[in-house]
Parts: sequence; C-alpha cells; structure tokens
Amino acid sequence: MLQQIGAALDEHRPLRVRNHGLIALEASVTASAKEFGNERQGKTRSAARSRERPTRRKGTASGPRSASPPPRVSRDVLRAAYEGQLKCVTEAYPSLRTFPDDDGMWLLARSSIIPGLEREATFLVALPYRSEVGPRAWGFWAAAGSCSWIGPRHTNFRDGSICAFSPNDGAWFDGGDLRTLLDLYSAWAARHLYLEVFDRWPGKQYGLTGADPLVQAYYRLRECKDNELCGCGSESRPYAECCKPSDRRMEIEGASRFLRHVPGGFSTRQPPLSVVEFVEGRSEIPRMKCVHLQIATR
Repeated sequence: MLQQIGAALDEHRPLRVRNHGLIALEASVTASAKEFGNERQGKTRSAARSRERPTRRKGTASGPRSASPPPRVSRDVLRAAYEGQLKCVTEAYPSLRTFPDDDGMWLLARSSIIPGLEREATFLVALPYRSEVGPRAWGFWAAAGSCSWIGPRHTNFRDGSICAFSPNDGAWFDGGDLRTLLDLYSAWAARHLYLEVFDRWPGKQYGLTGADPLVQAYYRLRECKDNELCGCGSESRPYAECCKPSDRRMEIEGASRFLRHVPGGFSTRQPPLSVVEFVEGRSEIPRMKCVHLQIATR
C-alpha cells in the first residue's frame, strides 16, 4: 500500500484521508480502511510551495477542504471557530486531546497512516488565536511506549516544525476545518514513511521558494536526491536531470550565502526540548508563546 501511495504521488494522482488519519488512494478503498469509518476528504494535491521565508522550510502536501482566505480574523472569531469544531474533529481523530493556552489552543492527536502499521504518528499542534501567526505543529512516531521526531525533511528551520502546505495554495487558512489540517499532517507523515522505506521523497516538492537563487541551489544540493522530483517544483523531471547541474556550479558561493541567510543552517531543524518532553510524557504542555509566538515575531 505504501508503494502504491508513493506511485500515486509521483503521478500527481489524488489521495484520500479517512478517519484515524488513514491514507488511501482515490479510486481504491481497502477493507481495513473501511472499518475505521467513512471517508472525509476528497482530493489532496501532491505538493505546495513553502509558506516560509528562507529561515523556515518548504511544503509538500495540500488538501481539499479549502476556500479563499478570509480577511484578518479576530481573536474571538478564531476561538469560536476552533472550539465549535471539536466534536467533529474528535469523530475524525478519536484520540484528540485539547489543552487551553493563554494565547490559543493546543491539539494532540494520533494518526494511523496506513492499516497494519505498528506505530502511529502523533501531532502536537499550536493553534494561536492570532490570524497573522498561523498554526505550528510537530510530528512524532509513537510505538511501544517510545517516540521519535519525524524529520528533518520538510520541516522548518529554527524549530523542526512541520511544513506540509502553503496558505497561498488555499489548502488551509486560519479558522478553517481542523480535520483538514490534521489530514495534511497525516499525508506529510505518509511521505516520511515512504522516504524511510524507499529512500526517496515521493511526489512534487519545493525548496526555499522566494529565496536568493544561490541559497535555493545550495538547499537543493543538500536535500534533494537524484531520483526525486526536483525541488524547483518540477512535476516530471528528477533532480539529477533538472537543476542539479546548475546547482553544482553555484555550490561554493551558495554555501556561504545560505549560512548568512539561514543562521545555524540545517542543524536548527530540531523540535524544542519542551515539546519533546511533553510528547514523551515528561513535562506539562509548554506555553505557546515560548515555542511558537516568540519565533513568529522575530
């Protein structure tokens, strides 16, 4: 099934995300998936541009419950929008737990990804009641009482948070359907699982769009494998046959430029210790302003 999911992504065929975060092909519903309940999600696009400036990262998967982004939403409106969805979100992700915060709401949910997988993806999501900030989430594999961070591919610089979609693509927006948000993270985790098993990232992907071309070139050299679709967003050409030859000519200058634009470089893609300790059950939920809002306002 995982191999089929990767092939579908490479061919830009749609996926579905069902209850419990189970991923399935658009035209195929397995008996195991049916047992978990009705499908909720229609098509998922195969890739999305980065929502980040160079100090963050790139996007990969986007989803269908989208609409044109509304104007800036007030704190009270966002609170009401999120709190009013909790019943239906719990039906889709029965493990859902919520935690209040002075600046918003935390979600903790598990996703099964594919039937029979002996681990689950755990997502810790910060939902600020500030529309200009947006959500931030971290993914972990959980199995047999242990957990490990999902990364570093397609995670943000500076805090290792998930980068799975772009608001510019209409995949999700502040105040939108929280099931869609968790679905996007589930699809992102499925891609990571494919990468782990088959040693390549499936489907279309973007690097640091909008960044200095030298920075983009160095990023692709470090991140993209020859047999993956090129990080420039190509839908058909593998990296080795697309941007790699020109990227190699810019490697030396690109490396120094990259470190100036991304302080700390690739090593900064690590989750905050307070997030890890909470997910592992060793501490209380962190304060949102300490792990999200302070970064967003720098």
